[in-house]
Amino acid sequence: MMQEDLTGIRVIKAFVKEIYEKKRFQEKNNQLTKIQLHILIVFAFMNPIMNALMYIGVALIFVVGSIEVNQGLATPGAIMAAMTYTTQLLNGILMLIMLFQNISKGLASWKRLKEILESDPELKDGDDHQTIGYGDIEFQDVSFAYPGSQSNVLEHISFQVHQGETIGIMGATGSGKSTLVHLIPRFYDVQKGAIYIDGKNVKDYSQKYLREKIAIVLQKSEIFSMSIKDNILWGDAKASDDRVCEAAQIAQIDDYISSMPDGYETFVEEQGASLSGGQKQRLSIARAILKSPEILIFDDSTSALDLKTEAQLYESIQKIYPQTTKLIVAQRIASIRYADRIIVLDNGHIIAMGSHDELMKTCQIYQDIYYSQLGEKEKVYF
Repeated sequence: MMQEDLTGIRVIKAFVKEIYEKKRFQEKNNQLTKIQLHILIVFAFMNPIMNALMYIGVALIFVVGSIEVNQGLATPGAIMAAMTYTTQLLNGILMLIMLFQNISKGLASWKRLKEILESDPELKDGDDHQTIGYGDIEFQDVSFAYPGSQSNVLEHISFQVHQGETIGIMGATGSGKSTLVHLIPRFYDVQKGAIYIDGKNVKDYSQKYLREKIAIVLQKSEIFSMSIKDNILWGDAKASDDRVCEAAQIAQIDDYISSMPDGYETFVEEQGASLSGGQKQRLSIARAILKSPEILIFDDSTSALDLKTEAQLYESIQKIYPQTTKLIVAQRIASIRYADRIIVLDNGHIIAMGSHDELMKTCQIYQDIYYSQLGEKEKVYF
């Protein structure tokens, strides 16, 4: 709960819920205290009881032994030996009881750990270690449902993407846009149908080599607590400084980095707290561009950019990487209207596919999205 509150501290402050969270934390803390206190009480009684039993046993030996010595049935040395052996035996039993408690905890932990260590990975690695050649993509009657779910997120998805094409993907929230692009680098495997890259099923590729040639920028920009340069170098650790700067220029973030006192060595706080949403997105895009991928996927990763910056970004990528296959998931028409083709998803189905002009003539849903966002005479940047 503490971790959750620290992560969401801004939301707590924004909704003035500090007192509410303090009370909730106190309740959880009291529960933990009661459990720990119960355990301590059990241990507190256990040791005295065991010691009392041990000394009662010693006392009984002493009393019985005294009687036997008076009757000439035993010697004082035999009685002392019996007391010593009994004490050692009871001490041993007491140590075994304490050891048994630790063994019980260890077995419980090992059982949970064993489930992880002995579990088989759901994604089986392919045998092909060859890199992808071009970046052609083909979906053949793909259907997919998340593990444990009874309903499909995607159903009967079929389309082809050729090298160098730019494909836009649109649809309502929950229509399966992100799921579709996450299947390409095999974050999940399809249940039905198949996905081919350069004519080969993605399941036949080694996951390492498959993902080396695919760069994906996710909806949530994950930034690490290291310098800006090191964050970008995640795309290619061996890249030169010139290539890092070039990637930042394409991502439209070089001007901001250069204005900082430490430039590319500027340290980024945990989870990119020192950066704005748009800056984090552009930094993530620069990281992906530096990878020089054959397939570049933007999963609604420009939502925090203004239209002008976004247009300059896509224009630069198309100019410098014309042979790279690009898939762009977006909520804004202006983000993808000049894509070679646009896929419109609805409830996991492809209901239309074509250029912007074609969809404006044939797809009612696309028309509704267009007019709701831009209006009939709305001017756009590109």
